[in-house]
Amino acid sequence: MAEIFLGRETDGRPVVIKRILPHLARQQNFVAMFVDEARIGSLVHHPNVVEVFELGQVGTDLFLVMEYLAGENASGMMRRLTARQERLPMALAAYIVAEACAGLHHAHELHDGAGNALHLVHRDISLSNLFITYTGEVKVLDFGIATAAHRLTRTATGQVKGKFSYMSPEQCRGEALDARSDLFSLGVVLYELSTGRRLFKKANELMVLKAVTEQPIPRPTRELPDYPPELEAVCLKALSRDRDDRYSSALEMRDALLAVIAKLVVTEDQGAALSATMSHLFAERIDEKRRMLSHIRANTKLESMPAGDVDENVEVPQMTEHSATVPPPAAKRRWPYALAAVALLAGGAVAVYALGFAKPAAVAPAPAPAPVAAQPAPPPPAPAGITLTIDSVPSGAKVALDGEARGTTPFELHLDTARNVTLDLALAGYAPLHQELAIAKDQSLLIPLVAAAKPDMPARPGKKSAKKKPDANPFQRFD
Repeated sequence: MAEIFLGRETDGRPVVIKRILPHLARQQNFVAMFVDEARIGSLVHHPNVVEVFELGQVGTDLFLVMEYLAGENASGMMRRLTARQERLPMALAAYIVAEACAGLHHAHELHDGAGNALHLVHRDISLSNLFITYTGEVKVLDFGIATAAHRLTRTATGQVKGKFSYMSPEQCRGEALDARSDLFSLGVVLYELSTGRRLFKKANELMVLKAVTEQPIPRPTRELPDYPPELEAVCLKALSRDRDDRYSSALEMRDALLAVIAKLVVTEDQGAALSATMSHLFAERIDEKRRMLSHIRANTKLESMPAGDVDENVEVPQMTEHSATVPPPAAKRRWPYALAAVALLAGGAVAVYALGFAKPAAVAPAPAPAPVAAQPAPPPPAPAGITLTIDSVPSGAKVALDGEARGTTPFELHLDTARNVTLDLALAGYAPLHQELAIAKDQSLLIPLVAAAKPDMPARPGKKSAKKKPDANPFQRFD
């Protein structure tokens, strides 16, 4: 919903400017989300959280001004380590997550001016939203989809926001969240930083959500026999599917990680060790950005910009399949699960989410002796038919499939076999929607429609239109 610029304040300080995309600046829901991000970010003042300085508006351009950080996100660090076939020291992986815990705990405990708890949940903790500076600081980024009391916008019941492979099981199901959801996400980050493997990387999003909510979580020691058992205990506790079995707060998880670090190292300054690791991994990037900042501070011409991210073509390996062997059921009864798909369409893009899964088994037990190789199972029989249920928010939109009018939402379609269909929705006052859908199994699609932009009112005949005064800036600096 936004684009990022490098900026310079009048005193020469470099800053980051985050501007809402022009075509979204007239849509009230996106503007409200952007303002919410600014309001929440302005309340969180902590060394482990990126600082938000200002929310401003020039004409129709709405923007945030934030501190500039010289460093890399944890996702870039993982890719660089993978490219060099190196592993991050366990103590440093624990330290990065412990520092993130400190920033998140501060955010989770926020109160407003009247002393009311905000109940803030970040909802988007991932490797890409943890930033590591070249001097060894760890910062939590991007409260853009955080949920908190007093937000201007609300997530509809059953709607899912976040990066699938880092979401908690309850977040995947679209349930109400509390701070412990972020702890599960931190558990995924800890697992990946310490093993150098992606935990929930799968072929598609539905498989990811099924893995998060259903499949046993492989112990790190099954992939890395030298993995410290104390760190494994912290990691698996954070990854408990039942939130009551996780740590009660980010502060409690931080304390557990610091205790592990104390056992792994003696007196080494982990901040200095992290800085040294960043210098080792990103020496050329550090020089590039140092030259760039010298131009920014001197206000001289900048010939080129360093790439925003690194090693984007490098694939971090996933956990091997044998590490996630599902134990046989104890009884013949099988727990059914329902897959409900929610399609969130904005600007013609479709994202499919799975909302309801059965409660899974816990962590996978120690590996059993290797079974005798069996013949591959025959493919499952083709489905007898496929049902597609379509609804919209608001309901009552006209439905056309493959150009043929079919009624209004809510609408149910029965197909004899899997195939692609073209969906068109139309409702007065809302932008028309046109989308290709690949229907391979029973699906329920809930489609929020986007309000149509209001056209500018023409000037009245016979009267000269008054000159438009420049927009007054209703926003203030937060500091």
